[in-house]
Amino acid sequence: MNEIDLVREALAPARPTEQDTAAALARVRRDIDGGAEPRRARGLADRSRRQWIGGFGLTAVTTAAAVTVSLWGTSPGPDRHRAAPPPPAARTVLLAAARQADRQDDTMGEYWHDASVSRLYYRMHAPTGDYTVVWTRRSEGWTPSDPAGRDCGRQQDLGTRPAGSADEAAWRRAGSPAAFTIPTGRKGFAPMTRKLAAGRPTTTCESLPPDGTVFSLGGNVTMKDLRALPADPDRLKRRLIERFGRSGADTEPLTRTKTGSTWLFSVARDIILDMPVTPRVRAAAFRMIADLPGVRTIGSVRDAEGRKGTAVAIDEQTSGGGLEHRLVIDEASGRALAYERVVLRPAGENAGRAPGSLINSVVNLASGWTGTAPR
Repeated sequence: MNEIDLVREALAPARPTEQDTAAALARVRRDIDGGAEPRRARGLADRSRRQWIGGFGLTAVTTAAAVTVSLWGTSPGPDRHRAAPPPPAARTVLLAAARQADRQDDTMGEYWHDASVSRLYYRMHAPTGDYTVVWTRRSEGWTPSDPAGRDCGRQQDLGTRPAGSADEAAWRRAGSPAAFTIPTGRKGFAPMTRKLAAGRPTTTCESLPPDGTVFSLGGNVTMKDLRALPADPDRLKRRLIERFGRSGADTEPLTRTKTGSTWLFSVARDIILDMPVTPRVRAAAFRMIADLPGVRTIGSVRDAEGRKGTAVAIDEQTSGGGLEHRLVIDEASGRALAYERVVLRPAGENAGRAPGSLINSVVNLASGWTGTAPR
C-alpha cells in the first residue's frame, strides 16, 4: 500500500475528488514517520522506511476491550540508548564515518536495492492499565539504473504487538485484543486498523514515471539527479538549499524552515541512509552534518535490530514538544544503521509521554547495487 492508497483508505467511503486526495496526501506527508518524507516520490513507491502514518487524532479502541491511544511513545523507563563513558564529539564521529564512506565501491549495477524495517509506537490507554504496542513493517525496493527499467517494491506488515514484557502483561489485562482501530481524529477520514497477525508480503513492479522522479529528497528527484550531487560539503549544502529550500514545496515535514539545521540534517540523513548517491557524496553528507550547529553525539547505542552503533542527534521544537532526531552510524564501515525519533519534552499530542519515549525507528538492513531483480 502506498501513500495514495493510505489517503484513499482514510477517505473511504466517500469518493474524494483529485483535489481532496492531493490535499489529504499533503497532510499525510506532514505526519509521516520519522519526520521524514517518503523516499519514493510517487507510484508504487511506498516501500520507503519513512512511510508511517502519524498524528491522526490520538484515540483508539481494540476489538477485545475499550482502549484509547496516544500516538507516539514507548513505555516509560530508562533510556536504553544512553551509555557511558562520555561519547566522542559528534564531529569526530561524523568525520570518521566520512573517511570510511570515501573508500566504498562505486560500481553501479542494474538495480539499487534497499531493505528496511520500520516501527511505529502507539501508547494505549485502557481501564485496566496503559501499555504500548509497536507496529512493524518490512519494505524492500529495486530501482533500475536504466530509466527504461521496471521499478519494484515489496512490503510486508509484520504485525502489531506489545512493545515489552510489562506492556504484554497490561495488554493481557485489557483482554488481549487482536486488533487496534486507530481513529484519525479528522472529519472524513476512516479509522485505520492494525492487527497482531502479520500479513503476507506483496511485490509490485511498474515503469518509472515519464519524468523519472522516483526518489524524494526535499523534492522529487531522479536517479540522475542523485548521481550528480556535488561531493563537496559546502557545495552540497548550497545545491540542496538552491534546489529545494526555496521551492515552496512542503515535502519535508521535519521542519517547515527549509534552510535550517534540522532540515539540512534530515536531507543529509536521507542521503546517507539509503540513497543511490556516489560514496563521495555520502561522505560529503556526513561532513555537512558535522558542520551543522546543534548536532551532538549520544554515544554507543543499539538499534531496533540489536546492532551496535554510535548515534548523533539534533533537537527540534514542535507543537508536540521537544523532539530528538537520531542517526545511528557504524563508524567502522561509514554506513548508517538506523534513524530514530524520541520525545524529550512532551507537549501537545505527546502530552503525557515520558521523556525519552521512542516515537518510531527505521532500520536500514541493506542498501547497494545489485544485478539481481526481485523474485
